[in-house]
Amino acid sequence: MKKFVPFIVLSLFVILLLSLCGPILTKRQQEEAQRAYEAERHLVVFSDLPQDVNDGLAQLFYEQKHLRVQIYSKSDGDIRQALKTDSGVKPDILIASEDNLREQKKNGILQPYASPVTDKVLPSMKDPEQLWNGLWYNPMVFIVSQSYYERRGMQIRTWDDLLTDPEMVLAFPDLASMDMAGEFLCSFVEMRGIEDSERYLRSLQGHVASYSKSMSANVRRVASGEADMGVADAAVARQYRHDGAPIYILYPRDGTSYWLTGVAVTNWCEDGELTNAFIDWLYSSNANAVLWQKHIFLSDALPPAKAEVDAKGQEIALFPVKKQYSDQGRRDLQAWWIKSVRFGKEK
Repeated sequence: MKKFVPFIVLSLFVILLLSLCGPILTKRQQEEAQRAYEAERHLVVFSDLPQDVNDGLAQLFYEQKHLRVQIYSKSDGDIRQALKTDSGVKPDILIASEDNLREQKKNGILQPYASPVTDKVLPSMKDPEQLWNGLWYNPMVFIVSQSYYERRGMQIRTWDDLLTDPEMVLAFPDLASMDMAGEFLCSFVEMRGIEDSERYLRSLQGHVASYSKSMSANVRRVASGEADMGVADAAVARQYRHDGAPIYILYPRDGTSYWLTGVAVTNWCEDGELTNAFIDWLYSSNANAVLWQKHIFLSDALPPAKAEVDAKGQEIALFPVKKQYSDQGRRDLQAWWIKSVRFGKEK
């Protein structure tokens, strides 16, 4: 028996060694696979869309086109910061807010991109010099409770109609707490002027029980019957409607603001063929399907074959605004709203 002891000890040592080396080898193989992937022809994309959406887009694009994109999920602020530094990975393509893309145009890091597909994008949703193009937009809409729609739904058409029922309770966003709400404020003031906007928003405040710091809270309040109507972004409203919430979505006849997400090619990009394939694919129904699967219901900047309509069968109308304000300009206007409207003294 003793003559087998060295063999048993050696065997146990080998087994122990393999168990310790296994994870190391696996990690090394994963690192080598990642390096091989990065070395393979591909595009680097910075995107402010959610991680699961970005992963879905990259996977489906590869399955359909057999071409690779590596999408880094970053917040709007992280994208801005990453583009200011000299170190780190640089993107070939940006998927970001209109505001961010306008800033990068000023910074001189974008190159023109145009194709037969982007030529069809609405002129108001793309850069006149073709330095960025809109992909999807998210408009502000009216949400109406089931009971209130039955009583007065047919009488709600425009923004001024929100002032016609003294008993109506409105769920309204805090215009200083969200970028999208700030976008609405800037667009509304651009359309109506500062004095008329102040008069309107002061009058509207009489219907607002409390201002909400999230769009979803407004939809929930309407769905529960706590509020008769609400104002929120269409993506959130459509998600709740898709999930069975008892609400109606109406598009203001006199127009509305919208948050635009677009795409741009940076000066670091050198693969025009792959860029063309990916950007044009983003406008396809296949890319839209990825968003819908994740319950993100945006509107297309590329006019759809069948127009989107609200509960009354009306198509959406957008404010014809130029959006020539800066980040600081939006913050200043939000500060004005806080001082003059929300906590302002009655005139």
